[in-house]
Amino acid sequence: MQDRTVQSYLGWVKQLAAHYPDEHIPSLKSGQVLDFLLHLKLDRKLKGSTIKQAIVSLRTFYRDDLGHKWKIWSKVKFHCEAPLPAVLTREEVARLLGTFRDGRYRAFFTLLYQCGFRLSEALSIRPKDIDGQRLVIRIIKGKNRKSREVPISPELLARLKKFWAFHKNPNWLFPGVGRGWKSSGISISDAMHRSKHHMTKSCVWSAINVAGAECGLHKTHDQVSCHTLRHSYATHMLEAGVTVRQVADYLGHTTLKPTMVYLHLTAVSEEQARAALRTLAGS
Repeated sequence: MQDRTVQSYLGWVKQLAAHYPDEHIPSLKSGQVLDFLLHLKLDRKLKGSTIKQAIVSLRTFYRDDLGHKWKIWSKVKFHCEAPLPAVLTREEVARLLGTFRDGRYRAFFTLLYQCGFRLSEALSIRPKDIDGQRLVIRIIKGKNRKSREVPISPELLARLKKFWAFHKNPNWLFPGVGRGWKSSGISISDAMHRSKHHMTKSCVWSAINVAGAECGLHKTHDQVSCHTLRHSYATHMLEAGVTVRQVADYLGHTTLKPTMVYLHLTAVSEEQARAALRTLAGS
């Protein structure tokens, strides 16, 4: 166990001991431990995530260390609320995208934001997946092996065409360059043209970490990430009036539930609210 895990583990054993000050803790009955867990939920009204920590710690103590095969651990039902995803404003996204000086990354992260792709989906795009006539990009067997089409703007199409014309790799829209291309004496465009692999996740992560630190948004590491751009895309599309069903389809969600989370993050201005009120019957 890591030090932090051990401290949490011991902390819950100590709290159990404080709850039963006159008892020998290793000799407690399963019912007594269950009563303590119910006390955390009903009397102390702790959050589900906190109760989960207590259950995991005490289960480790009594089941793994002491060998008790109790069945009480599923008796306490708790609900863990998932934190809302981090989202950037349109202005913050523009500031972040403007920080990338390398054309590869500027094109990549613009695509990531404007299409709401997952990182692995964007990296795997091939030139043939772009339908310029219909202005869509096809994602072939994304998460859960679900294929879909995502619309793009003429401006994004022009940017991607210009970027591809720079390297003309027949297999990948975003080819890697390899570690030794600088010492090989060839240009970056030649290295990209010859590459048999797309860019790696690690180089993309490094690029956005650097840009996040340089753009001065004063966000934490988790608040400026590839997935932050996906969250921002979904929120901004909903703010623009695109239906939840459409956004869910563009994101590749199999149900509406994960998309509904973004409704809590949309910023509706007071003027928009007043305009909506004027459309109500009797106005």
